[in-house]
Amino acid sequence: MKKQTLYILFSILITSFGVSAQSPASVWYFGQNAGVDFSSGSPKALSDGQLNTEEGCVTISNQKGVLLFYTDGVSVWNAQHKRMPNGSGLFGSPSSTSSGVVIQHPGNPNQFFLFTVPATADTAGFRYSMVDMKLDSGRGDILPSLKNIKLKHPVTEKLTSTLHRNGKDYWLLLHEWMSDVFIAYRITAQGLQTEPVLSSGGSIHNGTTLNTQGYMKVNPDGTNVALALEESNVIELFDFDNESGKVSAPISMSLPQGSYVYGIEFSPDGSLLYVSAAGTGEIFQYNLQAGSEEAIRASATLIGATNPKAWVGALQIAMDGKIYFTVYKTPYLGVIENPNIPGIGCGFNQQAVELQGRLSTLGLPTFSQHFFYQQENKKIEYFNEAKVVKGKSLVLKNILFDFAKATLKPSSSVELDKVVRAMKADPTLKVKIAGHTDNIGNKSFNITLSKNRAKAVSDYLVSKGIAASSITTEGFGSSVPVAGNDTDAGRALNRRVEIMFQ
Repeated sequence: MKKQTLYILFSILITSFGVSAQSPASVWYFGQNAGVDFSSGSPKALSDGQLNTEEGCVTISNQKGVLLFYTDGVSVWNAQHKRMPNGSGLFGSPSSTSSGVVIQHPGNPNQFFLFTVPATADTAGFRYSMVDMKLDSGRGDILPSLKNIKLKHPVTEKLTSTLHRNGKDYWLLLHEWMSDVFIAYRITAQGLQTEPVLSSGGSIHNGTTLNTQGYMKVNPDGTNVALALEESNVIELFDFDNESGKVSAPISMSLPQGSYVYGIEFSPDGSLLYVSAAGTGEIFQYNLQAGSEEAIRASATLIGATNPKAWVGALQIAMDGKIYFTVYKTPYLGVIENPNIPGIGCGFNQQAVELQGRLSTLGLPTFSQHFFYQQENKKIEYFNEAKVVKGKSLVLKNILFDFAKATLKPSSSVELDKVVRAMKADPTLKVKIAGHTDNIGNKSFNITLSKNRAKAVSDYLVSKGIAASSITTEGFGSSVPVAGNDTDAGRALNRRVEIMFQ
């Protein structure tokens, strides 16, 4: 092979990680006998549900979007809407914010862990039961020997789950009551690891039992967690290490007295956080890419309010990439149409889905949040010294830095010297340098890191005789991935420096 072929411009089409309408989160049952089916790609109201719940509810379907079972944390109904033979007497509660969550056993696709939390830090505590879909002629039932197994007490009503970074195991995340401790249980192919990972951060969850209420969510790519403290009117945001199971870097935000913060949800791309103020019927948006704690707090934007004023409850992302919300005791689901868009352009509509006379209450089903991870196809084009292209973002190969630093490794000079030669060959060229990171670590830190890495590349070019006036730099952190962050290979592609000649 001739040497010059090494310089041929080529592109890589990255595998899509987009969410399909057929998935374990296709069917929802909630509220007063309300339901919605997303398997066609858009929400269709269902009227056959048996749930009548004020808050907590869980629904799970198979990978093809076919309903398996649903629960209010006390009773479990199968796909025929019949209570499972052993499907009563669980220790969750319809009055618990996240009464339960279902996780498919990584080592047995026929079995599902059903985790429950009670209301108001009740002594029933955090428990699990095991649903085996081979029982009751394939309709599913709870194994008598694995029912209401107690794990922890006292805990709040906050419960969420996501994938481990290895893409195989799961994390189940909850919070102690009268404590600042997060509890993370790992579920592997061997089963539940009953010794949890504990990490402290943020405020102590105490006060009246109103502060046990309010949702906790992990973002779709598993790197942030946020929660609502209803009585305190406080929202807390953390980094979540989906390898170790620990939280860190707390950021606290607050809404006015009487807001009663309740619903929590991230945009599909993880850049924005949405919060419902149940007491005022409002939904607020925070920009998590604002760049600093102060900037994130200051980014709070009211994106909509109910008219006439009615409580807004849960916020839940769906398979269509939109965020749906409940408006208390109304026959509708509301929607945020374009939740990746900052500001009021995200689109607030409080009567988006008519529920065939059934009523929303406060809760929506709790899902493992990784179901909603989305990644569009992106094409990478690499810089080619032999053919300089203007107006197009080009990735520089083998630009390497020390871990979590902006110090260029010496081997980076090979590629950067090519840029120097190209710019010296055409002195009219100007260049924009953009730094990008993967999604691991604090997003504000990553924005700063990416800016500094772009600046390090600029400094190198200047040191080789390129005029500083012909260079601009910017950093995007993890906000513009070109591949899925759920694999080492994808994260490596996302850690990159791009140039654009002008």
